[in-house]
Amino acid sequence: MPAKPPPVSAPHEHENSAAAIRRLAEQGYEATTAGDLADAVGMSRSTFFRRFGSKDDVIFADHDHALAQLGAFLDSTELAPADALAEGTADVLRLLVRDPEAARLRFELMRETPALRDRELVITHRYERVFARYIRRVQQPETPDWVASALAASLVAVHNATLRDWLRDRVSDAPRAVVRDLRRLLALYDRWLSAEGAHQRVLVAVYDAAASPDAVLSAVASQIEAEAR
Repeated sequence: MPAKPPPVSAPHEHENSAAAIRRLAEQGYEATTAGDLADAVGMSRSTFFRRFGSKDDVIFADHDHALAQLGAFLDSTELAPADALAEGTADVLRLLVRDPEAARLRFELMRETPALRDRELVITHRYERVFARYIRRVQQPETPDWVASALAASLVAVHNATLRDWLRDRVSDAPRAVVRDLRRLLALYDRWLSAEGAHQRVLVAVYDAAASPDAVLSAVASQIEAEAR
């Protein structure tokens, strides 16, 4: 198994973003200028604009890094599809919660600022596109067209639900929790993600309603044995 690609974001870039988020939380989104943020991260205004672009870009910088990291991981991994999707999603969550204070401040800023909620929807669609591109590449032949889009949206939904639970102190280990729930989700799509799942067969049993449970189980077991021969 090849090593995962190194994180895309450098530590000092995250520190700059976190410092800017703290300044925004202190002064308020509307009241904070780009100059204020440049001062907070120790840059000139022109350097700040070259590095981040805008106030919104600072807030979502970790998401940009997470998207780049996710895309690089899915492009290079040799893990089985379900394992790759679970691990890639957990890596995104690890990056977003690595600084708990900044993560919580970001959440509050987005909750209180309509323009940031709109930008969050755009970010959500970008994650979905990255997942869907990978799923279409690895899915089994004759997989329905809707599978990639539906699974991609579900992966993002489970990730976001786990992140909200972590922010509200409902879970302490967010990456572990998201992998647990993603395993349950991905099991529903196994027939389209793995050759083994695609060849699973379903046995339908018809039995006398008056039969005892032992008789029903014995009949089912006999049929399974006959199918296996």
